[in-house]
Amino acid sequence: MRVELWNPEKYDIDFENIAMERLVEAAEFVASVARNACPVGTVSYPIYKRGPYAGKSWTARDAGALKKTIRVRQKLSKSGKPLKGKRNVRVYAGNYNVYYASIVEHSGISFMRTAIWNSTAKIKQILGAE
Repeated sequence: MRVELWNPEKYDIDFENIAMERLVEAAEFVASVARNACPVGTVSYPIYKRGPYAGKSWTARDAGALKKTIRVRQKLSKSGKPLKGKRNVRVYAGNYNVYYASIVEHSGISFMRTAIWNSTAKIKQILGAE
């Protein structure tokens, strides 16, 4: 059997796009599981008014702020297109004001690692792996 005019590179972009869509879907699932497992405080504190850190936004604490910062991001180039060779999707928690995300994660309340461990079956199903 002979196949003529077959160009597999023609479909590489289609395959990559489908794979990236599946990766984003899997990451969104992990993020939702992490949001459900994330601890939520009950007390909110205003920004410090006195002391060496007075007026700094990161001194305030809002109940549920950590849960709100869990997000999915895809690495992009400066032009806004996905990186070639390093196409990946990441799930982040925390930001400038919620710097304590890694502290909470490593203090025995591992909401991110637990989310990944508990979603491996669903991730495999989304990606089509067995």
